[in-house]
Formats: sequence, structure tokens, C-alpha cells
Amino acid sequence: MLASCLDKLWRRAATGFAFAFLFGGGAILAPTVFPLVALTSPAGAVRRQRCQHLVHLIFRFYIRMLRVLRVIDVEVEGAERLRDGRGKLVVANHPSLLDVVLLMALMPRAQCIVKKELWESRWLGGMVRGAGYIRNDLDPEALLDACRAALEAGDGLIIFPEGTRTVPGEPVRFRRGFANLATLLEAEVQPVTITCNPPTLIKGEKWWMIPPRRPIFRVMVGDRLDVTGLLGYQYRSLAARKLVRSLEDYFAERLADGKA
Repeated sequence: MLASCLDKLWRRAATGFAFAFLFGGGAILAPTVFPLVALTSPAGAVRRQRCQHLVHLIFRFYIRMLRVLRVIDVEVEGAERLRDGRGKLVVANHPSLLDVVLLMALMPRAQCIVKKELWESRWLGGMVRGAGYIRNDLDPEALLDACRAALEAGDGLIIFPEGTRTVPGEPVRFRRGFANLATLLEAEVQPVTITCNPPTLIKGEKWWMIPPRRPIFRVMVGDRLDVTGLLGYQYRSLAARKLVRSLEDYFAERLADGKA
């Protein structure tokens, strides 16, 4: 009993330190290191790739730190598929606040769509703009062009089709936007299933609400899905709906089986 209480107190303190480290470090690195990388790199793709790789290294270190501090454990199956995920739509479910950090820690070349507030942030904007992340307030045509350019440049584009963190126990429900992107761009889809047991950092939960034991994050990288087989439909909207249903079934099966 005492050991359990001490373990929980330790994990709460370590979690607080980890959040302070992440946001404090970001506030320092964004206006210093990232502009330096930008200034010393050729404009365009090289600059963006170097900034993306720097984010990858930072998040990889951060996940290792969380493991050393015994805040979380992480198990990954198929990591090599993410390392070789260039030019793919990386489609993942979204159980926890740490999901994007986990994925970027596994992907040297990761692209994502971010809120415009983050793009314009005084503290983190330099990092976001330097890495070339796509702002979510672009008009549909510009957003499509930005995603196409990212995939053609060899970036892996991370998308959470649920649009927000999942409520534990609720069925997987994907919005159709990712499927429209996949069919319009004829992009390969790389499904990634993430589980966290016991749940932590879920939607509506504060960081200090620590689970009773150390959570285990499991990341399973599945086989890639070629969407060209869906393009025989007369209407792309039908192909998009078919892709949504197919991936909802895929994720529901794996989450139910606990394979991730």
C-alpha cells in the first residue's frame, strides 16, 4: 500500500516535471535553436527537413526521458515501417495527448496539420514554421496543395481522423476529410493503432490525474493500404466513404483484440 502511494506520488511529480520540461524547453528552443537552423540552412526543402529532424530528435529524447522517469512504458511493433513512411498518410487513432509525440519520435520526416494559433505562437511559432507544418485555416484547395507538396517531398503526413482525442470505451468514428485527401492525392495509407493501458492524458483529463499504475503505450504499425483499388468508383465520395468504413473496421478490430 505504501509502495503504491509512493509510486503514484513519484509519477505525479515526474509528470509535472516532464510537462514543464516540454513547454519550457519548447519556449527556449523555438526562438533560439530553430531560427539558427533556419539561418544556416538553404531555403526550402532542406531547411524544412532539418527542422523536422530536430523535432524528431527532441521528441525521441523526451519519450526516453519519460521511460527513464518511470512515467510511462512504450512498446512498438513495426517501427521500421514508420521510419520508412516517407510520402505516406500516417493515419492513427488518438487516445492520448502523447500520441503525436510518440509518432514524431518514431518518424525522422514527419509533417502534420496544426492550428493557426500554434503557427502564430510567439513561443512555438518558430519551430512550427521552420518545420513547415501545415496550418489548418487554409482554404480547401490550398490545404490540398500543401498536403500534396509534403507527400511529394517525401514527408510522412500524420492525421488523426477522429479529429480529437477518443473517449475511452467509445467506438472509433472517423471524419471523412482524411479519406478525401487520400483519394484525391492517391496516397498510400499507413495505419497506426495506439493503445494506452490504463488510460492517461485523455480528453478532459488534467495532467495531475495520474492512473493507478504506470501506463503502457502500445504502438502497432500495420500494413500499408493502397487506395488505388478504391478509385474505380464513379464518384470519389463513394471511394472516400468506403475507405472510412474500411479503416474504422480495421481499428475497431485491433482495439478490440488488444493487438496494439
